[in-house]
Amino acid sequence: MTSRKPATATDIDNRSRLLNAATDAFAEIGYEGTSLRAIADNAGVSFQLIAYYFGSKEELWIATVEFLCERYLETGKGLGFTSSGNLAEQFHSHLRLLLTDMLQRPQLRKIWIQEYLADSPRYHNVIRPQIKHLFDTVARPYFEHVVQLGIVERFTAAQVGFLWSSLVQNNLVFPYYVELTIGLPAGSPKSVEHQVDMLFAVLTQRRPSPADASPSPEPERATDAAAMTEAVTAWNEGSDGRPEIARVDQLRLENSHLKQLVGSLSLEKKLLLDRLAALEPKGTMK
Repeated sequence: MTSRKPATATDIDNRSRLLNAATDAFAEIGYEGTSLRAIADNAGVSFQLIAYYFGSKEELWIATVEFLCERYLETGKGLGFTSSGNLAEQFHSHLRLLLTDMLQRPQLRKIWIQEYLADSPRYHNVIRPQIKHLFDTVARPYFEHVVQLGIVERFTAAQVGFLWSSLVQNNLVFPYYVELTIGLPAGSPKSVEHQVDMLFAVLTQRRPSPADASPSPEPERATDAAAMTEAVTAWNEGSDGRPEIARVDQLRLENSHLKQLVGSLSLEKKLLLDRLAALEPKGTMK
């Protein structure tokens, strides 16, 4: 068996052009509807070079999926935290960067959904292993790190990943629903910013201290509802175009008011119980 000659600069350029053209074609038209000749034409290279570099249509498709996954791996591995900086702000920046990147490069998700709906062998043999590799290599370690650093306290790494995946899926698969929900053009910078602000506010809610705990029969459920209300309120308050700092200050103010209200209710309850205790001996005296 003779080995292929080392790739030249021309080879690398031709492969890159073909992979980029194949990425758009497979994502927009699907595997069955994609023409190899159209890919070659869009890449500006000879049709015969597809067979030379990749072999068959299926092998080109596999190379395209691997190419897309590798780009996501590079982005994910580039995310890190600087201990000297504000960890929460870094997490917020990561979320914005990742959602923007997903919207600018949605091809992998589109191919993934097409093959899933077709229940094709390509989905089971190629897509699933690649997605699991991305999950195990980038997604799960990152969200575990976020929890370990204490940036997220109220959710597990798995729950954070689930919420994040749901946000991404809505933007890529149901963009019009996102537009109807938040009233902003899907994929626009302002839409991304609002959604990231909302998710960030939900994820970074702090666990209540014992002093802040509500005497409600179901404190955990009440606390969760209050946290979600605060997060959504903060997001809506920010929809008038005020700077991010103002929205954060508003969230802190809302949280402070809620704590004061809970404290006042607890004090009133204690005073009422004290009064009842003082009256009880008189009512029971014979």
